[in-house]
Amino acid sequence: MTRWPSVHRPRASRSRSTRGRTRPRAPGAPVPVGDPVSPSQRLAIEQAVHAAETTCGLMFRVHVGSMPEGRASAERILAESGAAASETVLVAVDPTTRTLEIVTGSRAATSVSDRTCGLASLTMTSSFAAGDLVGGLRAGLQLLSAHARAPHLPHLDTV
Repeated sequence: MTRWPSVHRPRASRSRSTRGRTRPRAPGAPVPVGDPVSPSQRLAIEQAVHAAETTCGLMFRVHVGSMPEGRASAERILAESGAAASETVLVAVDPTTRTLEIVTGSRAATSVSDRTCGLASLTMTSSFAAGDLVGGLRAGLQLLSAHARAPHLPHLDTV
């Protein structure tokens, strides 16, 4: 389980008009009740998932919502993928408890190393701490798919 820190930014010395703009939610502020992502954000996440799947051939699944049992909840979500679970990489985020889990199926684990998952986790949590949930997910999926590799099969290698 990875927790991301709160980031406190110093206020700018000049005041700027916020007329016509919505103010972003402050990092560390509670997530509003209901769906944690808007329809446009959901579309951006779906596009990032599609791009990741196209890049490396694995299946990717993103879950943004409650995970009361942490890793066990994420593993259960992955198991719900059915027969495709072995080739799936799940990125599960619980914004209320500020947790992130990356769970790979058995075949996906041969292509996505633990080191790659750790790097993706670090990339995502830094964006999450800055208040950018969708940007963090997009960057993490991009990194996971770019680093996914075909398994090394020494008996098939020729010199």
